[in-house]
Amino acid sequence: MKTKFAAFLPEIIRHLFKRPATVRYPFEKLQVPKDFRGTPVFDSAKCIGCMICVRDCPAEAIDIIRVEDVINPDAPDKPKKKFKMLLHNDRCIHCAQCVESCPTDTYIMNTDYEIAVFNRHRLKIEYK
Repeated sequence: MKTKFAAFLPEIIRHLFKRPATVRYPFEKLQVPKDFRGTPVFDSAKCIGCMICVRDCPAEAIDIIRVEDVINPDAPDKPKKKFKMLLHNDRCIHCAQCVESCPTDTYIMNTDYEIAVFNRHRLKIEYK
């Protein structure tokens, strides 16, 4: 079946005056939507060590490790515990379940979307 060039001419002319539908990605950064779920960021000062985030993570991407006990100047008989978080970003599905289930707002979701690496072990993040 032979198609005629004249049949495509109106479509070609219409697209000559339209803006491009794509973005020149590496040279122009994309705008992140308002409710974008990036990588969870951990604030160790707020963590109480309840481990709810570890229990609720469907991908088992979070490990909370108790680091040390710090003497609390307000109550020396009750030492304050310090924790660190180990995030396996190669397993994380960015569902924000850890943010929703944390009672002390220890987590926030950042807006990073360029996290690709060649070695999956480099995706492991340790927050102290």
